[in-house]
Amino acid sequence: MIFSANLTIREFTLSDTAQYYLNNQDVQTRENMPNHAHANEAEACAEIESFIAGYSGAAAEGHWAVVMTGTDELIGHVGIGESEIDGLVNSYEICCAIRKDLRGRGYAAEAVRAFVPWCKQQFGMQNVYASASPDNVASVKALLNAGFIRLETKPTEGKPQLDAFVAR
Repeated sequence: MIFSANLTIREFTLSDTAQYYLNNQDVQTRENMPNHAHANEAEACAEIESFIAGYSGAAAEGHWAVVMTGTDELIGHVGIGESEIDGLVNSYEICCAIRKDLRGRGYAAEAVRAFVPWCKQQFGMQNVYASASPDNVASVKALLNAGFIRLETKPTEGKPQLDAFVAR
């Protein structure tokens, strides 16, 4: 587990399914993270099962639950995987989503600030990247507040332009 002032980042469990499904149903998540917005709880459960199966492997990828410390209330998720940003070879990209009613309180930046050093240590990464649509002002702000530096706008194959960031 990873701890910060307000949050605990832990492995997902199947009991997280209903809240995970609900957390990812808003319009912003559907637009910015469509892979995590499911049609029903069964699809969300299948994704959580894949997260759980990945915890036993050595691969530098996966998703973890973000919960409020002391309550274990699931408020979002944070993940790491191979970067989809063109031009970044052998690199890893972080993602984070916080449920809609808790956005704007700094939880995404807090989760990312705690998660990046853990990823670097756990998986031996030198650099961790992130990307966000320049129009997604909240995500850009969260990345900057988490200590990321904007690199440039990079093309992504078949997708809109993204701003690329690297963790300090």
